[in-house]
Amino acid sequence: MSGGMSGGMSGGMSGGMSGGMSGGMSGGMSGGMSGGMSGGMSSALAGMTTPWFNPAALILSRAALAGPFKGDTLPIDLPAPIDKASRLSRWAPAPRLLVCNLEALSGLAFVDDPAHDELALAFADLSADQPVRQPLVALRRPTEAIFKEQLEFVSLYADLRDDRGGEILAQIGGGLDFLASVVALTSHRHKYTLELIDMAIALGLHVKMRFKHAFACQRPIDLSPQIQPMIPTPGHGSWPSGHASEAYLLITILQALLPDGHVYMEQLERLAARIAVNRTVAGLHFPVDSAAGRLLGTALGHFFVARCKGIDVHERGFDGSKFRKDGAAIDFDPRVSISDGSSGYYQIGRTIPIAASSILSYMWEKAAAEWKLST
Repeated sequence: MSGGMSGGMSGGMSGGMSGGMSGGMSGGMSGGMSGGMSGGMSSALAGMTTPWFNPAALILSRAALAGPFKGDTLPIDLPAPIDKASRLSRWAPAPRLLVCNLEALSGLAFVDDPAHDELALAFADLSADQPVRQPLVALRRPTEAIFKEQLEFVSLYADLRDDRGGEILAQIGGGLDFLASVVALTSHRHKYTLELIDMAIALGLHVKMRFKHAFACQRPIDLSPQIQPMIPTPGHGSWPSGHASEAYLLITILQALLPDGHVYMEQLERLAARIAVNRTVAGLHFPVDSAAGRLLGTALGHFFVARCKGIDVHERGFDGSKFRKDGAAIDFDPRVSISDGSSGYYQIGRTIPIAASSILSYMWEKAAAEWKLST
């Protein structure tokens, strides 16, 4: 009994928590999903077993207990209508996450404009009688000249490595532990919130990797042997920044999910910016990577919330070719508005209605309930 419980609880918590929470973004699929999923699944089995368990014991026990077979003696329950979202509560976290991840990606498509070095993410509600593809976010790649002039910022930021080294190492897999510290996110109180976050991370991971593949931008280390990053350089493109996009994706969702989300807004915004800048300090990203990541993460966060709640979102864009001011290179500045178009490189367009998914809505409601105070 104690072996089963400790095996299940410690396995589930260490597998799901360290894999799911510390896993973060680039580690969030491999660390969060495989850590949370394989850890959660193996720990579920561990909770049923004891160190001395063997199948022969169950075979012998059944032979002694079952007696002659009497057919179906318990009621059958087939849901009507089919595809009820509430059935998600019956499943283990791993299969539930797979169902939700597919739902979050459903209807998304990429539309390229090679002549302008631009790629757009669009969405169509596939459950509609006549689905219409609506643009969500479009990114235009920075020019060669902009990347070259951005390199000096990367060199200058290296002076902060001694100061930021601990944070950078702790954030290799993402910044979820840091976000959790701000909003008091815990595994024992917020099971569905952590699953919702895993879903959002998976959505962001697929989208950012498609953008990175399309733009195929080199890393700072590819442009100068003097950069010498303090941690290994990931094996994918630099632009847009995945850590920045994940951080802004998650803070957008948390501000919408928490009853007093506005109370946390200032600290969450600062934290997302710090996570983004830390990747430049480490020598892995240009400032323009973080600026584009901020825009992409925010847009994906609003889209994810809209798919859960059925609300409008703004069409957004980032023009990397305009990431300059008065003809000079500029740094990533989180104080620059992404909503008024004044920067020239952050762009905002019309509002687009997004239909809610019953599956994602169910998960949102379960997560939101975890933050309501007892009455």
